[in-house]
Amino acid sequence: RRQSGVLAFPRAMPQKVVEVDPGYFLLDPGKPHPDPAKSKLGEMDPADPGDPRARYIASRIPGFDFKGVPSFFDVGGITMDPKAFRLCIDVFEERYRAMDPPPTSCCGLDARGFLFGPAVAQRLDIPFFMMRKAGKLPGPVMECAYQTEYSDEVLTVPCSAVRPGDRVIIFDDLIATGGTTIAAANLIVQCGGVVAEVAVITAIAFFKGWQKFRQSLPQLASVPIFAIVEANNTLAMPAGSTASYAVASGSPEHRAIQEAMAKGELGSVLIRDGASFSTGTMGPGFNVKYAEEGS
Repeated sequence: RRQSGVLAFPRAMPQKVVEVDPGYFLLDPGKPHPDPAKSKLGEMDPADPGDPRARYIASRIPGFDFKGVPSFFDVGGITMDPKAFRLCIDVFEERYRAMDPPPTSCCGLDARGFLFGPAVAQRLDIPFFMMRKAGKLPGPVMECAYQTEYSDEVLTVPCSAVRPGDRVIIFDDLIATGGTTIAAANLIVQCGGVVAEVAVITAIAFFKGWQKFRQSLPQLASVPIFAIVEANNTLAMPAGSTASYAVASGSPEHRAIQEAMAKGELGSVLIRDGASFSTGTMGPGFNVKYAEEGS
């Protein structure tokens, strides 16, 4: 696939982080354009455009109709774009290399936390371990039940993963209600560890999951939650691109999709119009489905 509109970023950029709410930190999102018409199209204030890495990463997070939520944010769009993935790891590395006292390990939450946590741990030369759903990890484990916005689950951690005094960064793709992160933090605390920070690609402000997280245990009251992108700053999806459905291999529909995607640029999304398919870019404007839900 062709890669279009790719911006060049220096490996290390000065990192401005904004505390949006007590304990909730965001890579500088900038401010919307003062002209409402331009702001609606996703344009930023030229005087305060925010971190360009955050904008690029936000352009690679599509939102789908899936599992009954207003928008299911798919970080697979980031892993499909090597530049977007590298920028995420760069941002996390810069932040945690400067952390004092430093983290001693990283953990990833089942399953999208497994995408980002290992790469950051490798950069920092510290261990990475997985927290998985019940029945997925061998050996002795500890368990914690939790709820998400669409399911009831049980999270487990190997008893050997966390030593007393370890400072652990929890990685996941997003924080919504905070249920999964709270369960992970409970397990770390029960093992004698310390949650140094929660690191996610995106946060859904509608749920204020960072507040629930910090109120869930006394040991978590001062733990920061850091997100690269706020969900309302991801880009709007084109009409016909948000449905989730199964396609039979080799079917006419499958072949039509393959033909359309062969012509698409990196970062494009599939658009369905009846029996025909094409590709298009996300935007203009932002994905405000959760903002609309809140209103």
